[in-house]
Amino acid sequence: MHRFSAIIHRTDFADPSGGDKAATLAALGPDAVADRLASATFGALATATRLPAAAALHVEPDLIVVADARIDGQGELRAALGDLAPPAGAPAAALIAAAWRRWGADCPLHLYGDYAFVLHEPASGTGFVARDHVGARPIFYALTDDRLAAASDPAALLALPGVPDDLDDDFVASILIHRKFEPMDRSFHRAVRRLEAGHRLHLANGKARLDRWWNPEAIKVDARADDAATIARYRALVDQAVADRIADASHFAVHLSGGLDSSLIAAVATPMLRERGLADPPGYSWHLVDPDADPDTEPGWSEAIRARLDLQLFAPTLSTDEMAALFAQDWTRGPDIRNLFHESAIQRDAARRGAEVILSGWGGDEAASFNGRGYHPWLFATGRWVTLYRDAGRPGVRAGLRTIYHAARRTVRTFRPQMPMRWRRLSGHSLVDPDFFRRTRLLPIKTIREFGVRRTQHALLRYSSTTGRLEDWAISGATHGIDYRFPLLDRRLIEFIYTLPPRMFRRGAMRRWLIKQACDGLLPDVVRLNNSKTEPLRVAWIEQALGETMVLIGERILAGDPAPDRARYIDMARLRKRVERARRTGSGRDPALRLALQFLDKP
Repeated sequence: MHRFSAIIHRTDFADPSGGDKAATLAALGPDAVADRLASATFGALATATRLPAAAALHVEPDLIVVADARIDGQGELRAALGDLAPPAGAPAAALIAAAWRRWGADCPLHLYGDYAFVLHEPASGTGFVARDHVGARPIFYALTDDRLAAASDPAALLALPGVPDDLDDDFVASILIHRKFEPMDRSFHRAVRRLEAGHRLHLANGKARLDRWWNPEAIKVDARADDAATIARYRALVDQAVADRIADASHFAVHLSGGLDSSLIAAVATPMLRERGLADPPGYSWHLVDPDADPDTEPGWSEAIRARLDLQLFAPTLSTDEMAALFAQDWTRGPDIRNLFHESAIQRDAARRGAEVILSGWGGDEAASFNGRGYHPWLFATGRWVTLYRDAGRPGVRAGLRTIYHAARRTVRTFRPQMPMRWRRLSGHSLVDPDFFRRTRLLPIKTIREFGVRRTQHALLRYSSTTGRLEDWAISGATHGIDYRFPLLDRRLIEFIYTLPPRMFRRGAMRRWLIKQACDGLLPDVVRLNNSKTEPLRVAWIEQALGETMVLIGERILAGDPAPDRARYIDMARLRKRVERARRTGSGRDPALRLALQFLDKP
């Protein structure tokens, strides 16, 4: 991840001395540019932190681009750019600059890969910000009447001059009350906005326009898709996605949970790395390593794929002190630590082993390994009961009727009314202070209704926790020098998935049909055919570790003098009771307490 921060003033960019500022910058060279841009004189664009300026910055006489980007399909892109294509080996920022010259604000449609970038044309005052289709690269911004400030993470943005750090009370209340609340375009700070995945922000002629450039729901479904051709195309796209993500680094690690997604990525990547003469990637799981485990358990699944690929497998964990250090971080300026309870230990260990990139199967469930969620409720609600009956996967009247019955139950659950958010505080879901709560307006929560395959896929990609975890891993991984890459979220692969009819995802009792067929012969059947998503060992460990840590953090906060500044947001009397209960039970099953402790500033 190329961390950056930038400021674009929405005013005339003429140099006060009468010179052409962009031309002056271009003459300096990339390393000098970074220093000059960060100075008071050249404060229009401050950029390139943590990594060499040349990796994230591209300067031309009339265009400046700051990017955290990895661009795929460069051969096709260069062909489409024609004479505008930069020299071979040019950094991603140069490709983005050329794409802007060719397609303007539509350039993201032609850019495949993981990216977030800001560009500016000094002569016209035009500014442009874009984020990749799923948000693998984070970007935050603050927009005022006279300027745009942007950065790779909230802390970097708030460090820029003129960006206020007062909290957004409505956001605070919403996230403390609804533990599955996804922030979308908001943040803890009133002035800080998150550019959503697949969105762009265009500043021109003194106006700002924000819209969504990636609209996969418009892709036409091919109802006549052939099984064999679909499976072959799927494998080819996965191979391409993995190959693109290992092309520019030398030291890799892989997630190896024993699930379909991570197993597929590891099985495709490992022989590719060996062909390049690179070291085998260490594998990482979130549960214990046990070579003698029962094959039908979490460690058994991981061991099966580890043995097939002949890799080393590790499962590092956090100590209580390390877990407490996560809670001590300022949530309002950094990652949501709920996504780091396991992954933080992996980042620490992978960095120690010299890993530059972690290849992950995260995000597969939402598209590339989709299980057909929403298909049976759609069949039931639209009166296609004969098709539903035949989709039982087992012979006999009883099996068919049971399929119809369960589809009916899921349909009812899908459309039943949701508990109003304001009631959740009264039902013990939150420790928010009542007086503070009465002064707020809760933000709307996007409800994911599993009704129809396409609609469910789309809702999961847009409104679930997919982008949130990508964002948090990117920000936290950068502190260890680690870049996360997600082949199953490749845009070319997802857009292919959107062309497929429901039968490619579920057939009878077999869910995730397509990926299971594509992995035939590649993965051991104990992994390939497994339908379980339960993880009792992992859950048991995290609950015990969280219980110990929450008691430790809670007692520190309650013993502090003076009280935390953010205590005005929390019902501290109820928090004390929850800490005492956690001490008695030793349980970490109190999301309201966890969120409150995570939010409060620490002594």
